[in-house]
Amino acid sequence: MSEITTTSPAVEELAAVVARLGELTAQITEAELGAQVEDEQIADVLYAAARLFSAKTDRVGKMAWPVRADALNATETVVLVTALLDAADVNLFDMAIWYRRAE
Repeated sequence: MSEITTTSPAVEELAAVVARLGELTAQITEAELGAQVEDEQIADVLYAAARLFSAKTDRVGKMAWPVRADALNATETVVLVTALLDAADVNLFDMAIWYRRAE
């Protein structure tokens, strides 16, 4: 017997919003308009992504961040990670301890 799965309307709406966000982000970066994006808008997107990732790992267990190999370059990755560490007042030594703790 096969299991029928349905997607909630909220999850379907999120998929559409994420697709549109990707389109808008590409337009903004290609036009070099990133400086015009409000800090709070960027923060809100990051918070939402982090909360979704955390909520999913709470349900399915530890998993790798679902980032495609071509999604972020090394500079984008380091800039993001550094900003997150600074915001949480976490240094690299502390991060190494937490990283190994999850194993």
